[in-house]
Amino acid sequence: MTILQPLRPNNHLKLDILLALAALLLSAVGCRPAELTYTIHDGATAIPVTGHYETVGEVLAAAGLALADDDDLSPGPDTPADPATPITIDRAAEVTVIDRDAVTTYRTQAETLAEFLTETGLAPPPGARLLADGAPVAAAALADTPLPARVVFDPYKRVIITDGTERQALRTTALTVGEALLEAGVSLGALDGVEPPREAALSDDLDIIILRAAPYVVVADGQTVAVHSDATTVFDVLADNGIALGPLDYTRPAVDATVAPGDTIEVVRVTERVDAEDVVIPFETVFEAAADLEIDTLIEATPGSNGLLQRLTRVRLENGVEVSRAPDGEVVAVAAVNRVLRYGVNIVVRTIDTPSGPVEYWRKVTMRVTSYTATSAGKNPGEPGYGITASGVQAGTGVIAVDPTVIPFRSYVYVPGYGVAFAGDTGGGIKGRFVDLGYDEGEFQSWRGTVDVYYLGPPPAAEDIRWILP
Repeated sequence: MTILQPLRPNNHLKLDILLALAALLLSAVGCRPAELTYTIHDGATAIPVTGHYETVGEVLAAAGLALADDDDLSPGPDTPADPATPITIDRAAEVTVIDRDAVTTYRTQAETLAEFLTETGLAPPPGARLLADGAPVAAAALADTPLPARVVFDPYKRVIITDGTERQALRTTALTVGEALLEAGVSLGALDGVEPPREAALSDDLDIIILRAAPYVVVADGQTVAVHSDATTVFDVLADNGIALGPLDYTRPAVDATVAPGDTIEVVRVTERVDAEDVVIPFETVFEAAADLEIDTLIEATPGSNGLLQRLTRVRLENGVEVSRAPDGEVVAVAAVNRVLRYGVNIVVRTIDTPSGPVEYWRKVTMRVTSYTATSAGKNPGEPGYGITASGVQAGTGVIAVDPTVIPFRSYVYVPGYGVAFAGDTGGGIKGRFVDLGYDEGEFQSWRGTVDVYYLGPPPAAEDIRWILP
């Protein structure tokens, strides 16, 4: 039996087919025409445009350019487009024509003023001059004048110029007051004035008034100078001469006063300064009760420090001379810090042995001591009040004179070497920590120096205790 095998393409045949396809593709690519470049000159601007276009109009459309009615195009829009031939756009120029009645804008291809006037049929009206971009142009020069952007037909105007007592009439085509004065030969000084001002537009039948600067005398900054101005008020005369006033300065006469030629104006320069005087703020001492401290214990919890106060004074000077002073407030530069003292309010009852036995006391204070009798108290026997103490009891041994602000009056104390005593007397010289021990006439003992005084008995109420003794 014979078995049929499937046919297999020859490898060489495959290669030939691929080469043929590649050749066809290359041939197709080679047949596409290359892009062309066209050049458009729009005034001074060169614009390249690439592609394939049939006419000049298509090239302009591709460049996005539009033409106005008065623009020129070379070659024309229907001309076949040729990359070798530049396309030129000559834009029409805009000319604005101004006359007495209207402002009109024209578009033209004219190159000179004469061509433009002929093209538009325009001509200056009788009695008017022609201005091209602000410059006057004579009729003979029209053909030589390049096309301007603005043409003005300016008619003649009649004005009256008054300069002091002189008056003159002027027929002119000037545009402004300043030009008219220049044409009339009127010269102005730097400070001379004009009404209306030089830059004002000229109109027919206008009255122009020259305001000549008048002489004045100004006294300012230590100098006396002669000045000129056409103004009639103090402020304007100074301003015309560059003399400025500070915020506090004033003048004689006042700035809004009217002055006449030859008057004197005085400028008073005013300055102010603020002087500061340092004043010490003394600190205060404050006391705080301390339950953790025993009575008559005093400790400093916080040291005090003085503060600083700046007392301000505003000083006014006129032309450098002081004329007044006025308070201008106070500023605390550094605050004072109080001194804090803690004093003990804790009372501890203790016992002391005496010749008569132990006694309880709640306070012990060292005091200056003296002694006295009824006779040495200043009264003689037989005189009213002799021997009677401030408490009403008889002076003598066991009664002492005290300062009631230190030892509670009518209380009992113990003085070593003297014994228990009744605080029943006072005296003009008994002040502070001082006791005067009383004696009967036959028992007097002289005391000098200091002694410990023990306050006996239960302590009084807290509000009756002087916690800090003098």
